Amino acid sequence: MKKWLASLLVVLMAVVLVFTASCASGEGEAKVIKMGLLGPLTGPAASYWLPAVRAAEMTAEEVNAAGGIVVGGERYTVEIVSVDDMVSAERSVDGAHKLIFDDKVRYIRGPIGVTCSGAVQPIAEENKVVLMSGTIAEEGFPIGTEYPYSFAALWLTDPVAMVGYRWLAENHPEVKRVALIARVGPTGDVSERRVSERTQEHGMELVIVERYEAGTMDFSPHITRILAKDPDLIDTDACPSGESSLIVKQAREMGYEGLFYSSIAPSALVLSMVAGEYAEGFIVSTSRPDFATGTPEQQAFYQKFVARYGEEAWSAIAHAGVDMVYSLKQAFEAVDSFDPEVVMPYIEETPYEGLAGKSSYVEAGWGVKRQNYSEAVYLKIFRNEKYETIETFNVPYEEVAEKMGY
Repeated sequence: MKKWLASLLVVLMAVVLVFTASCASGEGEAKVIKMGLLGPLTGPAASYWLPAVRAAEMTAEEVNAAGGIVVGGERYTVEIVSVDDMVSAERSVDGAHKLIFDDKVRYIRGPIGVTCSGAVQPIAEENKVVLMSGTIAEEGFPIGTEYPYSFAALWLTDPVAMVGYRWLAENHPEVKRVALIARVGPTGDVSERRVSERTQEHGMELVIVERYEAGTMDFSPHITRILAKDPDLIDTDACPSGESSLIVKQAREMGYEGLFYSSIAPSALVLSMVAGEYAEGFIVSTSRPDFATGTPEQQAFYQKFVARYGEEAWSAIAHAGVDMVYSLKQAFEAVDSFDPEVVMPYIEETPYEGLAGKSSYVEAGWGVKRQNYSEAVYLKIFRNEKYETIETFNVPYEEVAEKMGY
């Protein structure tokens, strides 16, 4: 009898537990919408990407604390799933498979660079996953009607270079001979085209283009050939932060006394740590504002980020993580759906007012509005271990489209 009562008690307890669990997971409890980030979390490029991941996680916390995302009358919490690819195309492919098949992610931000993005694009397209790539649209990462799930989410760099070289021509008329150093591959091809056009426009001469393999640490052979051409300016354009900083350091040590410029700003932290005093005076043009001295919203987020991770962990790329979460939230709730077929037209046609300012998707010569664009361009100079904004420009897309023949 006692055994029978004990058994009955066990059964009743099990029933209570099941009932309690079903009530806890019932109506009113938020479901989950996952957002994926694919990029370097370790290695030399991590300092570029980690701030975006951390910012996305912070933003997800804010969204969830405010009630999450409401779609179809149901409440969803945001979960950030990040994967480390170490800027390796092979690892990017593995990471995409994990996000898509294991984590069931339907929206991915990243990877960075055309090589990694181009490797992931076919996988995202085949599985109908929206890929908001960390590169501009180019040969290695094409956009168009045949790539319905691909967005080039890195801001278009042509207007950034246009502003930079115009400023150089007006403020440094002594710059007549320009040297470009860029990676081997599609990104370097775009850099060469971009710098060639801008130097010709302003009566400068592109005296040498040096291409190097990814991961190069000793740039002395390249710099030796560059110095033989006696340039007034060395453009590191799309070189990653670590490589750009090494180029600055080694060129100065080898006696170069001219200017440095880039239309993609290296990380201030990396530039300071690697190049040190040699980086003083490095000129950049960029679409990223200075959050520490920017709008009240930018300053508030900067202070919150620094309080959690420290000033040395900050980079303006953090805005990409913030804007990813909020722009998708805006789109999901506006169309009341998570279905990419419904969400993508909204993203394509609707400008987004984000932490870094207003941005929108434009055609940029590809026939579909899938290239991200920001009208604001900031001219900055690296001084005392940080960038100082010298001037801000507004560049409407129509002006760029006419000039570039889009």
